[in-house]
Amino acid sequence: MRACLLALALFLSGCLPVAVLRSPEPVSGRSLAFGLSAVGAEGGAFLIPYATYAQGDGQTEYNFSVQLGLRVGVKQALTPGLSLDLGLTLPPFLGGDGVPLALDAGLLVGLGGFYLSPRVHWLGFTSQELNVSGFLYQGTLGYVGEGFLGEVGVLFNPQAGGAALFSLSAAVRL
Repeated sequence: MRACLLALALFLSGCLPVAVLRSPEPVSGRSLAFGLSAVGAEGGAFLIPYATYAQGDGQTEYNFSVQLGLRVGVKQALTPGLSLDLGLTLPPFLGGDGVPLALDAGLLVGLGGFYLSPRVHWLGFTSQELNVSGFLYQGTLGYVGEGFLGEVGVLFNPQAGGAALFSLSAAVRL
């Protein structure tokens, strides 16, 4: 069971963005961030590097991030401190029988220096061995400091017996 959960954690972290590490406000100009996520499930834990580039005008932001898979996204300000964040993730290994594409949609809600990000992911590939279904849910609580982002998150699949992937992430923003 532990090996299956570790395989699920590795598969999901390769297909889905584990770390959000984005402030609620779209960037004005350009931003670059480098970080690391500690990801764990019942079967163990591992570290995954994170990098992102963002460019925007303060209302709309276009971003590219890499955390095993490549994510291309757009963030749109709805009101001050509240943004809609959408993305498409390609896995790190293309080939085989199917290419698992992942779409995500989430809100970034500012709470002072903190942010909350509820998010839903649609995974366009299912695996019977790993019990991965089409929809996965994520909740993230983060902190935005001067040149620093940190967060804790959980990614879960209610249809796989509530299997959860926990993460602790941090990044420096340049």
